[in-house]
Amino acid sequence: MKILIIFLIFGFSLGTFFIADSAALIGPAAPQEDPSLPLISVQLVLRNSDGMLVEYREPTIFYLRNVNMIHGFLDVQENKTIIEKDGKSYEQIEFEFQHYESTSGKQRASYSLWWEDFAVLNIKFDGYISEAGDILTVSWKIIRTIQ
Repeated sequence: MKILIIFLIFGFSLGTFFIADSAALIGPAAPQEDPSLPLISVQLVLRNSDGMLVEYREPTIFYLRNVNMIHGFLDVQENKTIIEKDGKSYEQIEFEFQHYESTSGKQRASYSLWWEDFAVLNIKFDGYISEAGDILTVSWKIIRTIQ
């Protein structure tokens, strides 16, 4: 399976996207740059049951399976701010999820953002091993061009 790497720039290099759906790789080669791809920033904060910081990560590797599905997910999000830059309009979308660990010894090195029974976005990062009572907070900030 081929993997297409796309670097995004919005005043700075934010991360790397991998288009990893084999069905999307049939036919003509995908473009090297896709202006519809959003800029994504994510922070992972793991705290123990006492609230003490255990891990902090800012992953920069994102795996996409379907760009249209990501936009569908972003369309239904409510917390949006309009940003104007260089005569263009952008939407900034922020949201957060918390996950509570009920068992010890789970190794985590990836996280998936699910919508309508579909993993619309997957991230990979240096892993950690969680303990029962740990709380993982995943904070997303996504910027996309308004058409």
